[in-house]
Amino acid sequence: MVLLGAHLRPASLAASRLQPRLQRLRAPRLVAVRAAAADDPWKVLGVPKGADTNAVQRAYKLRMSEVRGRDEAAQQQIEAAHSAIMMAALSSRLKGNVSVEKDVLYADRAKYFPWRPRLWMAAKDILLYSALAQALMLSWALLSPLTAGTQPVIWSAIAGGAGNIVKQNRLYPVPKGGPDFPPDEKKQGGKNILRGFFLAFLATFTGCIFFYTLPDAIAAALGRVMPFWFYEGQTMLLAIGSCTMNWLFTAFTC
Repeated sequence: MVLLGAHLRPASLAASRLQPRLQRLRAPRLVAVRAAAADDPWKVLGVPKGADTNAVQRAYKLRMSEVRGRDEAAQQQIEAAHSAIMMAALSSRLKGNVSVEKDVLYADRAKYFPWRPRLWMAAKDILLYSALAQALMLSWALLSPLTAGTQPVIWSAIAGGAGNIVKQNRLYPVPKGGPDFPPDEKKQGGKNILRGFFLAFLATFTGCIFFYTLPDAIAAALGRVMPFWFYEGQTMLLAIGSCTMNWLFTAFTC
């Protein structure tokens, strides 16, 4: 027994010496969590109080992409703020204070048309640059309809795609790299490009349909013929439709 006690004393002594070290290692995490709890979670994420779930998720991803792998304390603070907001929203829904969003209510169901455009207003600089680009294409089509042909329509779609990609990158930032990022987030850049050109194609197609094809089809169904200028100015009407819809899609959809 004496021999056994002699062997146990060093082990217990080592454990007692290691305990303060473990406490010192855990201290920064506890401080970060307490600081996050003390701060306003809405201010931590940089969103207005009462923002919807999509805005909170976008802000969370953006803030995490800025600090992940660089500042562990800030990362824990952002995660704590995000958790606090999500738990508060869930608690309010359980109490019946707010209505449940459709995305939450039907989260287990497959979405119809997941790539459908959603309403979201672009920033002022994107609105301005997109308007200038589309105005340039429209001027080209109106001033030289014979030589321009359908080129303004094509370049209008390209300009719309570029504007939509910039907007998508701001809404869904591309991670700057690192092993900690999930595989889905690493593909965000490609998703933004596909989404941007999809919206541009949809805008161009919609503009051509509404400004030329649909009026002609309605007139034919009614047994009427459109005026001569309508057919003579086909390329101009297509350009007007493409430029108008591309600007609207870039400005108000995502």
